[in-house]
Amino acid sequence: MIRIGVYRLLLAAACVAGSCAQALAASALSDDALAAHWHPLTADEARELTLAARLWLEQETLSPDWPQTLGALGLTVAESRQQVAWDGALAADGVFAWLAQSREHNLGSLDAAAARFPSPYAARLEPMLRRAGSAGRLARLGRQSGLEASQVWARVVERLAEFDPAEDDEPATATTPAQLWQPVITRMIGASSENGIDWLSYARRQAGRSTRFSQTDELIERARIRDEMLQDEAEMAMVSGDWLHAVWVAFEGLIRLTATREVADPGGWMDLLDRLHANHIGELRTVDLDLPVTVALLADAASYLDGPEPAVQPAIAELADAYARLALFMPDMAFYLDQPVRQAMRRVSADCDPDPLLVGPLPREVFERCVKHLLDVIGQGLDSEELVGGVNGPFAPHFLRREMGLVSWQRAAYLDGHLNWLLDAPCPPAARANVLEWSLAVENLVRWVPQRPVFFSGGRWQNALGDMLEEIGRQSRQRIEWVDCVTGHGSQRRDPIRRLLELHRTALREVADLLGEAQAEFYQSVVRPGGDIDLDGPASQATAYRPENIAIGPCPQADTCASRIQLPVSRALLGLFPNAYLLADQIGLGDIDLCYERVRWRDRSMAPARGDDPEVANYRGRLGFDLVGTFAGRDGVETVFRHRFVDHVQRHYLFAAADPAILALDCPLDQVGSAVSSRLPDEHPGLVPRRLTYFASAPTTPEAELAANWDQAAEWRDWFITGDRVKQIEASDGAQMEVIVQAELTALAARRERQMTAPLINPSRVDNDDPLALAMDRVADSAALIKRMLELHYPRVIRHHAPVRAMVAGEAGLMTRDRVRALRDSGVAASQMPQIGLDRSGQMESAWLSLSPLLREQGQRAPELDFGIERLNWFRSVFLDAF
Repeated sequence: MIRIGVYRLLLAAACVAGSCAQALAASALSDDALAAHWHPLTADEARELTLAARLWLEQETLSPDWPQTLGALGLTVAESRQQVAWDGALAADGVFAWLAQSREHNLGSLDAAAARFPSPYAARLEPMLRRAGSAGRLARLGRQSGLEASQVWARVVERLAEFDPAEDDEPATATTPAQLWQPVITRMIGASSENGIDWLSYARRQAGRSTRFSQTDELIERARIRDEMLQDEAEMAMVSGDWLHAVWVAFEGLIRLTATREVADPGGWMDLLDRLHANHIGELRTVDLDLPVTVALLADAASYLDGPEPAVQPAIAELADAYARLALFMPDMAFYLDQPVRQAMRRVSADCDPDPLLVGPLPREVFERCVKHLLDVIGQGLDSEELVGGVNGPFAPHFLRREMGLVSWQRAAYLDGHLNWLLDAPCPPAARANVLEWSLAVENLVRWVPQRPVFFSGGRWQNALGDMLEEIGRQSRQRIEWVDCVTGHGSQRRDPIRRLLELHRTALREVADLLGEAQAEFYQSVVRPGGDIDLDGPASQATAYRPENIAIGPCPQADTCASRIQLPVSRALLGLFPNAYLLADQIGLGDIDLCYERVRWRDRSMAPARGDDPEVANYRGRLGFDLVGTFAGRDGVETVFRHRFVDHVQRHYLFAAADPAILALDCPLDQVGSAVSSRLPDEHPGLVPRRLTYFASAPTTPEAELAANWDQAAEWRDWFITGDRVKQIEASDGAQMEVIVQAELTALAARRERQMTAPLINPSRVDNDDPLALAMDRVADSAALIKRMLELHYPRVIRHHAPVRAMVAGEAGLMTRDRVRALRDSGVAASQMPQIGLDRSGQMESAWLSLSPLLREQGQRAPELDFGIERLNWFRSVFLDAF
């Protein structure tokens, strides 16, 4: 119980100084309470409170315990807000039909009320809350509630003053609006600046403009004030990095200028858009690849509006194309409006075009013919397969891709049917009418009837309008029920987007497995067995690779002193090759090899074989040879290194005639078997003949020594590794080969990427049976279907919620063929792409789960429907009875 007399005193005090209405508004709502409607921390709460006050004022009987009633109504409003974020519910979202009609017909030729840019309208809130799918309309009203807050709360004070106080009421228990607003104001003022952004000053600036707005009835002045507010809002969106919101607000600001010629001063917008495009094009692309194009279209529209004679129609054409990209994800308006399947709809619209040659009032017959055609179309002509697709398919992947080449709303029934089939959901899809055509027909009707509204006042037309709105309500309920059914039951409830994300991830994992197999297959085809080279690594990378089946034989056409033995190699010995040559060998640039040459006896000496026979001698020496490492490449054979070995032990390698000439021979094998004549001394006992003949012999040969000591006995092979008694004659540092290897690695990696990404980038044919291409089809199709479902069932999310939009339309969005191409062009390996895709799907799911469960499990109604319903309600309130 409160003492209502307080409000009578408040009302009386407010009216003392002058204008009772303005003074009452000021006393009912303080400047800071009004500012709370614009501060990001308190805006939603403040707007809920003001809409709750509107609902309270609509009640026929008012209870004195108004704060409690207001709180209960506020909860109802807050529940509706869970489905649509109010900050993104701009008046310009949903204006497809208004733009399409304004593009075709000069605004100057229309009735003034019809030409004016429409603001969100509802005569009463309470009936709206009872209708399914009305959260978008409430959000649009909530966003503009700051402009109406002063009048709403002034009416609250007026109504409270009508009560008679109860005798036992105590003034101490009275609750005033100021007391109700104080906690909100305290939170707003106590909030610290976010990243250095002074939101409090911004909110107070907007509140000041809102006060000026409410204090004037001049349409031109109101338009100027609203333009100031939108420009300030866009500036703050840029400062805070909310690029998507900045673009939307700029769009609304410019579209309002086209409808109010006297305010057409787009200089501020031109400067803002120039800065946005020049300084933040990268940030725009992260949200939506098309946003820079949209900003350019807006800048063109602003330039048309600049100057003493604004070119309104060209500006509207640019804004229409900007809306096509911003809201409908199509390249321009003509992409949809000029389609051949719309021929019948264009004929109906043409029947309702005002005749510029008509003199005098519009004949009733002409008027009613147009109205009948429009209502017939709205009632039953918008659900054909040409306009919404077939709910029963066919659903094969190539049919899906064909259908997704059209505007989503033009294939709404087909896409719902495909999702139902894909998820195996036992949920008959809701009936669908083409939202775009419905809004066009409604806009045509709203612009046609004001020519002779008296002809439309009959009961049959009003009943037809009522039936039409009821049908929209029925379809909205069915759509909510269908999304809820697809979401499932119990603890396993997952909305359609989450279920599609899971299919997307499953397909990505399949692509990852197939890419792994393809990469291994390519590696095996270009790298020799035992290779460990990283095709993506530098030519300086270390390798443990050693070629197999290599033996050391004599070098071609070399002097090997009759040695032909094949000597075994070791991994360590092959390590004498510079790393670059080992890399080159394993990727097929050539073949490394080892051979020996210059086999000879060195440090030779000769000593008599017999003390009593100076004619024969034993020859000793140390065996020496060169170990040569070669690389046989595309340009011939290259000597990589030459190491010379000389044994430390002298070997008895020849018995032959004592002859300095033989000693001079480093390979005297040709002496073996030759006869050596010898004469004994005269004093030698005559037991044997004085003349003897010997035959030269080789106690050992180089080949025998190599066989005996290469990998055993003296183990000469290891000496080449330790460098002991081995002299390096020549050696390549591998620098030149490293350059060649690097070029080959780059070429191989590029070839591998081309082979692996080709199935990921090129759309597959109907008869394609490549598992990788088919898996990528599932990845791309699921990503595209997620985007289409967002457009159809969560349109305000994809249009205004930047984190979600970025994941389906931005530069780093869900994996599609285009994004695979972009990653490839930026140097990302194909093998990394599935994980990137999985990471992005995780980001998408996180952004999605940040939204309320009510929104995710019931969806949203199309803004074009909300806009059309508002237009009809405004139309009925002006020309018929308020609805």
